[in-house]
Parts: sequence; structure tokens; C-alpha cells
Amino acid sequence: MRGKQRRSSGHRSSKRDGSYEKPQKKRKPFRPIRTFFKIVVSIVMAFLILSGGAAFAYYKVTGESPFGGYVGSGSNLNLLDAMLGRDIKLNVAVFGTDKEGKRTDVMFVVHYESANESLDLLSLPRDTRVSVCDEVAKNYEETGRVYNQVTKLNAIHSYSDEDNCCQNTVLQIEDLLGINIDHYIKIDLDAFRKIVDTVGGVEVDVPQDMDYEDPAQDLYIHLDAGLQTLNGEQAEQLVRFRKYPTGDEGRIEVQQLFLKALAEKVLSSESILKNLPEYISILYKDVQTDISLTDAVKYANYVGKIDMNKINMQTLPGAGQYVGNVSYFIHDPDETSLLVDQIFYQEHVTTPEGQTASSSKGLTIEVCNGGNVNGLARRFSDKLAADGYTVTEPTTYDGTQVEKTRIQVKEAGTGSDLVSYFANAAVETAPDELPTGVDIRIILGTGES
Repeated sequence: MRGKQRRSSGHRSSKRDGSYEKPQKKRKPFRPIRTFFKIVVSIVMAFLILSGGAAFAYYKVTGESPFGGYVGSGSNLNLLDAMLGRDIKLNVAVFGTDKEGKRTDVMFVVHYESANESLDLLSLPRDTRVSVCDEVAKNYEETGRVYNQVTKLNAIHSYSDEDNCCQNTVLQIEDLLGINIDHYIKIDLDAFRKIVDTVGGVEVDVPQDMDYEDPAQDLYIHLDAGLQTLNGEQAEQLVRFRKYPTGDEGRIEVQQLFLKALAEKVLSSESILKNLPEYISILYKDVQTDISLTDAVKYANYVGKIDMNKINMQTLPGAGQYVGNVSYFIHDPDETSLLVDQIFYQEHVTTPEGQTASSSKGLTIEVCNGGNVNGLARRFSDKLAADGYTVTEPTTYDGTQVEKTRIQVKEAGTGSDLVSYFANAAVETAPDELPTGVDIRIILGTGES
């Protein structure tokens, strides 16, 4: 949180014990087969600028401030800095809780960098196995809380007293990822439903029939598969449904699908101007956050600078595994370290030639199946499309099969951002080998699965 010394990218918390052993089987990359709409603004930015962005848009149209003379507690960024567009980096933790506000059903961290206009969302599975870090354990002891040393990430919130639940969860996430978090936002289901209803519902393609009841949690889920407009109550059912073939990963995939659709609707200029009073009321009455109105107004100046092609959603690397008779998500420390460095610390990526790497988004990409698994090119194509890349129909490669995946590019400096999608891949500049109209061709190797 603010005021805490940021760790270097090479440091990871020393609070690691046997609870972090890797699963016996190496994790396979999560490859959703659904084709998402183009990734747009993530939900955290919706909450971050619900008031600030609304105020900014309102002021631009009317010339009047909706906040009057209000002055709140500011962050390290002053209003002049924001007006001048000085570069900022911002990490925000977002928690979605149940009706009682005890269990966190949704957790993610958003990293925003104004310098490269990028926005990354890192979803954290609620069942992630953690060892309670020293700072949180000390807080538990000082407040007389009873807790298990090794537990699930979402239990950190429920073990805490009301005054410290968000702070403790932030501290545990900082310990898990080795980052500093600037702000937090906690939204309960009532506020969630209000936001969805305020914008007139959200159109989403429900991926499967959903039928589940848990009277103890007052949870009744009954949704049919297919494209439909969900109201607040139905949206709650969608994001709380858990019975997916891929477990927590499937749940996160659907949550991200819905949240980006909601954010797109919330952030439309028509919606901001029409629903300004409701947004402000919801944000500062039904949402718990340490972002002041003044902070929100400051951040609003950066909203228009977000590059829609540089918004990415990731999930904590790892795999589901039983420890004893308890089901956990065991995160992979090595892959997590690489992903954290990529998202939160690595400012520029350079190619072997020393050129600055550019994003492959906006370029035409073709995925060719040069491996041994039927449908693999389709799955990779769908994943890339879900992450905002422009992908053609997948094809079958008729050349010689090799183990390593080849990323053939037309221009040096592109393609580097695609390497992480594959188990073993290399970029090669080969403009003469590319089909007409294709900027990047990915030939899947036999090592992909």
C-alpha cells in the first residue's frame, strides 16, 4: 500500500514453505476455446473513474464542477501533474465480496502505466494456497483473530475484523506478488447489481447452462446458455457460478468476459453523462475504497490515453491440486515471478537486435497447426483474439514439422509479445515466407499441447 517500500523485481518474500511446492505435473497454459470480443477497458478502470471520469466528462460538456468546492485527501500525484499529463504508474487491488462482505468471490490487481498507455489485469484465483505473511499475522494477533497459518487467499479477508479486512488482503497480495499496491476497491453484490441495472443491463454470451443452488449462501443460479442481456440479479448469478470443467480458471474467464462488457457500457460518454448522480452515489456509498474524489478526478485525466490495443488480462500461473482433502489453486512461483516482472516491472522489451519491441496488436496474424493435436491452431487463435489481437482463420501447415513454435514476422521488432503464449517459441524475421495479407505467421511446433 502507499508508504510501503516497493520491492525490487528480483525479490520475493522469504515467507515460503512447503505449501508452495509445485504440482507434480507441469502446468499447461490456460487456453480458452471461446472467441471473446476485443478486449476493452477492464472493470477496475470503471470503478476507478466512475466519479472522476464522470466529473471530467461532465465538466467538459457543461463547464461546471459536479463536486462544487470539495477538496479531499490527495495522493502523491497533484492536480497540476495530472493536468500536465505527467507519467504515472498505478496498482489497484479490486475485491468483489458476497452479501455479508466476508468472502471475496473476485480478486484481481490492475497495473496502469500512462507512459506506454497500457492496462494489465491480473486475476487471482480465490482458492490460491498461501501462508499468512508476517504483517497480516501480526495484525491478526493484535486484534485477537483466529486463523490458519496456511489457508486460501480469500480467507485472509474473512479472518480479519471489519476495519482491517481490505488492508490485510492487500498486504497478503503484496507478499504473494512482490509488488506495491497504491489503492484498493471493494464492491459488494448490492453495488454490483446497482451498477448493472443503472446502465440498463449488459449483453453477454453465457457459455453454458448454469443451474446451482446453495440456500445457506442465499445463492440461486438459473441461467440458460446463449447471447442475452443480463440485469443486476442475473449478472450476480453469472459471476458467482463455479461449476466449470476447468474449475477456478473457467470462472475467471467468464468473469473477465462479463466485466469487460460492463466496463465498455459504463465508460461510454452517453452513460457517464446520463448516470452521473447514480455513479457517484454507488461509488461512495456502496463501494469501499481508499480513492478519494480528488484522487479520482486526477486519474480521470489519463482515461483518454488508454490504448485499447494494450489492455490485457492475465491469470496467476498455477494449477488446481488437492492437499489432503482440501482443494487449492497452487501458484507456480517461477512462472509467477516471470509474469510479475513482465507486468509490473519491465518497462521496455528489446529484441536480440537491440531494437525496441512493438506490440503485435493491429497486425494480421495467422496461426498454422504444425503440431500433432487436432484443433490446436483454433484454440490458440481464439486465445489471441480474446486478448485483442487480429487473427485470421487458422490453417494447417504442410511443411516439415519441428518441435519449436516459429513466429515468423514481416518486420524486425514485432512478435516478441507473442512468445509467452507458447511452451517453446522463437521469433524469426521472414517476410518472403508470409502469405499475402499476413504480417505474422505462427507455425505451431510439435512441442505444443
